[in-house]
Amino acid sequence: MKTNKFLAILLLATTLIWTVGCQKISSIDEENETAQIMQQKILGYWNLAELIEETKTGNEPPVIINNDPQNVYFEFFANGKGKTNAEGEEEFSYEVKANNILILWDNEQQIIELTDHKLTFKNTATQGNTTYTQTYFLTR
Repeated sequence: MKTNKFLAILLLATTLIWTVGCQKISSIDEENETAQIMQQKILGYWNLAELIEETKTGNEPPVIINNDPQNVYFEFFANGKGKTNAEGEEEFSYEVKANNILILWDNEQQIIELTDHKLTFKNTATQGNTTYTQTYFLTR
């Protein structure tokens, strides 16, 4: 009788471990697939249509600078490299991660929108009592 209970518990535990393990692998696979799809959408030439810089210090109202860039581009290549003329001809590395994260200039950018014709991302940094946010609006 004890042997039967032991075998039943062992079988249940094995099934549970196998199920949880497969779910974790499946989640990782889904995240990788999502990142690959996003990577494919980002590839190519983009025009910087707008750049908004916001600075907020304490409880003061934010200071917002709405830049209207002229002829600024970003180009993303399949090898994880990119190029921009935002500050001269500059090559950079980038990485697309799941959860709408773009690593650009060694900084985490939050992807707000990504379609065939629009790419919007932003980054936020805090120093002391001041928060800086940059939002990039790119189009094809």
